Amino acid sequence: MTINYKRLFNLVIGHNYFADGFDRFVTLTPLEETRTLLKNSNMLFKKVQHGITVLFRTGIDGITPLIPISGKQNFRFYMSANNAAGLLNITDLDEPAGRNYMSGNILFYTNNPANASNNKSNPEIVEHSIIDSLQPQLFTFSFTLSGNPASVLMKVTDTDGNPVSIGEDIDGNPLPTTLSLTISHSNMFGQQIDLRKKQKGRYTINILDSTGTTILKEEKIYADDLLSGKKILGITEIQYDNASAHLYGLAEEYKIQFSRTVSVWKYFIINKSKKIDFNTESLIISDSGTINGSPYQINNFNRAYSGILIEANSPGEAGNNIIMAYSGGGTFPALILSGETLSDGTATKAANGIITLINNSVNGYTLTINGTGFTEGSEFIKGATPEDTANAIVTAINGDASVAVTASLMHYDFKVNELPSLVFRSEENIPFYELPKSNIQLRKASNNQTIAPHLPNPSLSTIRKAETGVPEAEVYVFI
Repeated sequence: MTINYKRLFNLVIGHNYFADGFDRFVTLTPLEETRTLLKNSNMLFKKVQHGITVLFRTGIDGITPLIPISGKQNFRFYMSANNAAGLLNITDLDEPAGRNYMSGNILFYTNNPANASNNKSNPEIVEHSIIDSLQPQLFTFSFTLSGNPASVLMKVTDTDGNPVSIGEDIDGNPLPTTLSLTISHSNMFGQQIDLRKKQKGRYTINILDSTGTTILKEEKIYADDLLSGKKILGITEIQYDNASAHLYGLAEEYKIQFSRTVSVWKYFIINKSKKIDFNTESLIISDSGTINGSPYQINNFNRAYSGILIEANSPGEAGNNIIMAYSGGGTFPALILSGETLSDGTATKAANGIITLINNSVNGYTLTINGTGFTEGSEFIKGATPEDTANAIVTAINGDASVAVTASLMHYDFKVNELPSLVFRSEENIPFYELPKSNIQLRKASNNQTIAPHLPNPSLSTIRKAETGVPEAEVYVFI
């Protein structure tokens, strides 16, 4: 007896971080309702090298389905990652429209049946949206609101935007689809949401003002008891609006396309060498890569920080009481201080401290030294580079006789493990890519002598920071 199967659809998972263009992280597994659909319809699910495939059993003609299905059908799979931290570090999971992926979110990939493709070389790209959270089908939704309104309205809608009842009253009657909630003594709102008699899947919770005209809060959830305890990346859905018309034709081709993330690269150059003195030798980083290279371009690296040494004008313990402070200007400060007061002053040694300029994009901040304020825009003007601004601050401090300190520009930015250190930052975003970027060179500025011909790339496990609103990947290099 011959058993024939025909391919229903293929789904490939791509990732342009990898040189061959295929993902290494993500695994797709059918949800319970999809496993039931596959079993009852004599279909097979298989994991293949770069994704999954679904097949249906046919009659002896090799074309006609043995157990045809009709109407609207959805095949859903949950996505898990074998190295979630690694995937998140190298993958841009934000929505195309601009919503940022955050911890606790899940991804929802779904196709558009009108765009179905039978061309393996040009599959339909399955787009994604972000769901705020994965929930069991019975849970309590608790939240706070700015301004602490006394009462609000809650509405829950399904995938198609239809209002749904989120439970029953004591007599077993469905609750109204619009509920009024009252704030608690702790300024919290809360409501139990019961979707156990509803379909598993996507729902939207809308919190509106008491008149029902303004949305105060919106949260998208995916409700599924069996999934809520799992650590999943997201859900993939392949939907058919009319299974009888489209399901059993030519095999359909789909693709999830992950995109590599890009980031500014920041190098911390830490000097352990006795042959290099930052006081007498300036260093530069140059990119000697290939013009118009792919995916790497040639990038410019500039000094990202600049250090200022503050010394009391006279030796003695009094210098230890000179106070420094920073105020105003940006969520990420322009300056960091080595301490609130100068220190280490003795009878023969002047107290000192370090001011490091770390964010040259901030305007209007104030550096205060022993009650005297130096404000950007009045006492000094920031320059085009951190070093230019540091020079302006030095000039302002040394030009004010009321402050018993002397400022001077340092030849390094700060110390790491008591070792002088410099910080360089790329002007452009650089993509994360499986094949490392070479020819990023550390050189002496005086004679262009190469100190390190190939600085390392950020590692896969590097945690990107958004210190100035731009993601930065840090690399520490000891020379």
